[in-house]
Amino acid sequence: MSRPILFYDGDCGFCSSAVQFILDHETSESFLFAPLQGELAAQELPGVLVKDLNTVVVKHQNVIYTKSQAIFFVARYLKKPYHFMHFGKYIPKAFSNQMYDIVAKNRYSLSKVSKTCKIPSENERKRFIH
Repeated sequence: MSRPILFYDGDCGFCSSAVQFILDHETSESFLFAPLQGELAAQELPGVLVKDLNTVVVKHQNVIYTKSQAIFFVARYLKKPYHFMHFGKYIPKAFSNQMYDIVAKNRYSLSKVSKTCKIPSENERKRFIH
């Protein structure tokens, strides 16, 4: 697959909101999306990554980006001003991953309970792989 695949915790509201944010703010239809709990993740990722639902993973051209590095990779494909977050890749990885881990650990409490759920368009649905 030529497009990057973003693997995320499919049971996490915060993670699903992040995916929706990407859909709403990407410059073009750059990404495919797949839950870490799905068959594609089991086929494409090392087992340790599939089991760690606290880690967002991007796979692109056989390179795997995790945690903050995955976020910075995604940011390159977002519209301004979010695009500039990709410069975070120059922050020491140990520090940026520590910040990522704090958010990941608290992601369920950070999730807003929504009474509505955006239904993806037909075109958006084609970009989700299970």
